Amino acid sequence: MTKFVEIIRIIEENCTNCHQCIAVCPIKICNNGSGDVVKFNNSLCIGCGRCVDACLKSHGGVVEKSARFIIDDGPQFLNDLPQKEIVALIAPSAASNFNISKLITALKQLNIKHVYDVSLGAEITVALYHQAIKNERVILPLISSPCPTIVKYIQLIHPRLIEHLAPFGSPVHNLAVYVKSLHPEAELVFFSPCLEKTREIRTQKLIKYNVLYQSLHNILEDKSINLDILPDGEFDNIVPAGIATNFSIPGGLKESYLYHYPDTPASSISRVEGSLVFDGYLRSLQKSIRKGDSHLPLIVDILSCEKGCNAGVGCINKSIREIEYVVATRSEQSISDQNVNTQLDLFLADIINTHDFKVKDYDYLSYLYQVKIPDDNELENIYISMLKLEEKDFRNCAACGYSSCHYMAVAIYNDLNKVQNCHLYQEKELRREQQAIQNMHMELTSVFNAMSDGLIVLDKEGRVSQSNLAAQTITGYADEAIIGIHILDLFSKKAPYTIKLLETGESYKDREMIIDGVRGKIHGTASGEPRFDENNQITGATIIVRPIARVKDLVNKISGAQASFTFDSIIGEDENLKHSIRLAMIASSINSTVLLQAASGTGKEVFAQAIHNGSSRKNGPFVAINCAAIPRELVGSELFGYVEGAFTGARRGGRPGKFELANKGTLFLDEIGDMPLEQQVVLLRAIQEKAILRVGGDSQINVDVRIIAASNQDLLELVKTGRFRDDLYYRLNVVSISIPALKERSEDIKLLFEYFLKEMSPRFNKRITGIDENVIKCLQSYDWPGNIRELQNVVERTLLIAVDGCITVDCLPREVVRSTATISRDSIAGNIRDFSAIPSSLSTRSIRKLQVGEQEKEAIVSTLDIYGGNVSKTAAKLGMSRNTLYRKMKSYDINN
Repeated sequence: MTKFVEIIRIIEENCTNCHQCIAVCPIKICNNGSGDVVKFNNSLCIGCGRCVDACLKSHGGVVEKSARFIIDDGPQFLNDLPQKEIVALIAPSAASNFNISKLITALKQLNIKHVYDVSLGAEITVALYHQAIKNERVILPLISSPCPTIVKYIQLIHPRLIEHLAPFGSPVHNLAVYVKSLHPEAELVFFSPCLEKTREIRTQKLIKYNVLYQSLHNILEDKSINLDILPDGEFDNIVPAGIATNFSIPGGLKESYLYHYPDTPASSISRVEGSLVFDGYLRSLQKSIRKGDSHLPLIVDILSCEKGCNAGVGCINKSIREIEYVVATRSEQSISDQNVNTQLDLFLADIINTHDFKVKDYDYLSYLYQVKIPDDNELENIYISMLKLEEKDFRNCAACGYSSCHYMAVAIYNDLNKVQNCHLYQEKELRREQQAIQNMHMELTSVFNAMSDGLIVLDKEGRVSQSNLAAQTITGYADEAIIGIHILDLFSKKAPYTIKLLETGESYKDREMIIDGVRGKIHGTASGEPRFDENNQITGATIIVRPIARVKDLVNKISGAQASFTFDSIIGEDENLKHSIRLAMIASSINSTVLLQAASGTGKEVFAQAIHNGSSRKNGPFVAINCAAIPRELVGSELFGYVEGAFTGARRGGRPGKFELANKGTLFLDEIGDMPLEQQVVLLRAIQEKAILRVGGDSQINVDVRIIAASNQDLLELVKTGRFRDDLYYRLNVVSISIPALKERSEDIKLLFEYFLKEMSPRFNKRITGIDENVIKCLQSYDWPGNIRELQNVVERTLLIAVDGCITVDCLPREVVRSTATISRDSIAGNIRDFSAIPSSLSTRSIRKLQVGEQEKEAIVSTLDIYGGNVSKTAAKLGMSRNTLYRKMKSYDINN
């Protein structure tokens, strides 16, 4: 059995048995919670370090109180430093933890002979990947191996993916191969943020020590070395690293690969990091490989830590803003000198052919991951012992560290936990033993009754005493940071309902408010319930906060703001149409703005919905608005909403606009060319700033909306004539898709006609048994100014008039028949006789009435199209009142 180096140690007397370590661990069974403290299985640990961070947090950030701490090679390194020649390798993430130039000088003061940049090893890694893929020496997709945590996770959980792991070492291994050739007698030390690297270097036996940044910081302090006063030093690399100095960030490998090999499609390299890896990505990838999916990536750029190596457990600085700035700046500087880049390319071309960077085959470790699964009877007995006797007892609260009650039961069955650690069990037992728990039970009942999303508990002074994870996620505050904040500071100085609640005990429901979050202002709703003591005195309040987006999701579902069409809904074999579909499919895979240009009735909204349903936003709302159908003075309030009192007649409480309703989804702006110029300015600002301002409001609301615009006009021509802003046009025209008119795809007319017949026949209780061949000729000869929408209306008419299941030329509108001068009356008559005879009743008064009604319906639909759905203009054009038009639209089942 493989023996693994110990990298995490437990101080059992400090363990509070909180199970946070189990909750955050991707390999749950490496923790044993069956005793008074949580035990730890070193063989199953993948070295992600999450449990160390969670334990430290649960102990208030005090290292001395934490039950888990990391082990590295710092002590041995310090002991050997005076006696051995030591060469240092510095990870790229060091740049976000130290001043690199000064750190080099400090290391040489420690008697380290040479210092090398592992970013150069990353450059070697990228070159090796490219060469191996080019020469077809690896199995695709190639899973990158810089992260040893990911490698061990695959060895344990997904052994079928082992053959896809890159057969080369990580960047530090590859650099070590090169450095060892320069300094064969020297010992190598790696300064890194990664626990699992200790095991990697033991396996590969090139590097002697793995020293984490925290240990290095302590060493420098103990030696009284102050980086701030040291001169700058330089790496001893023969050539500086280039773009790969960003290798420590998520997607760093991908950026480096695309920079060196720009012909590689960006979509062919997948980037994934953090909990997503363990929550199902690798399982999904394995399934896709087994099925032979056509969209498998070329390379999988994968890291365990949420923010890459820059947020590893051994890091000192975990400020994301600082990290991103430092890494980006260093990367930009590294590629600024073209001569240096050329030298790097020559170096890489030489070194990958003169050194052996391969590592030994990866071990299969799945034998270590053994879990017994209880049968139904055994599972039922465990649930009974956990006091889970009815459906409501299965809370899946995760307080035990497992994501569900089922997984907790499996852990108990495998002696990895005990029923006493179940939150429900403890609650029921305490209720039985102590009457005093009744007060806590009443408080929890009040909380549960009020809870729908984020929970904030206030003391009687109005200051936060506790909050749940959802509230912390909404506000952006960490658990400790939100404690003690006054509700007025949290609610933008406006909390009248909460203050009144604390004074009088009057609760409130679903009031709009603005939260001052860490990442900016958050628009939401709040509900509040008071808390009373045994003397009926107010002791505080429970506030439920809910992002407005959740409310809008409900509104969208009720109002039908969902997309129903997919790319399969687009019917046709025309090459131009297929080209448009291909462009739309590409557009669906990215988040860029799309501009659809086509005549009315060609199916622009069908394309828009298909793009939405094919995108990552498919589970979000799809909100459509016809810019031509909105009166000029209402465009702003329709798009951006309004606040209470914004204008006469404004609804109490205000109203969200289409942008807010489309948050996390897609906003389809149809007939964008008809938008007033003054509103085009506001629209452009909203798109650029990803934020809107309600009419009459003074607080910006952040929105995450993908824009798809459409027009039946030539927008570029409108730009030239000054009727459309050029800056808005170029902002919208990122992906431009033209949809061919129906007359340009005559071969599709028969296909569409037959499709609509099949789709509409059940509505008319008709079974079509024959179609006169001249019908198709008429249809294909007609110009179809109304495009597919007009064709649908013609199909509906033919079904209405068709007799005995036979569709003849007489069923078609006159304008369609007139367009076919080549069809003679005799040929029509001859073809009619091929089907069952048309009865003489076709010319009766009832049929003529149907024909007149159908013609009137066509006139209404076409006029509505001309005026963009404007009922007033349509009624005026047709010479009838609005009420009459509405009545006829209802009678003819016309949806505007």
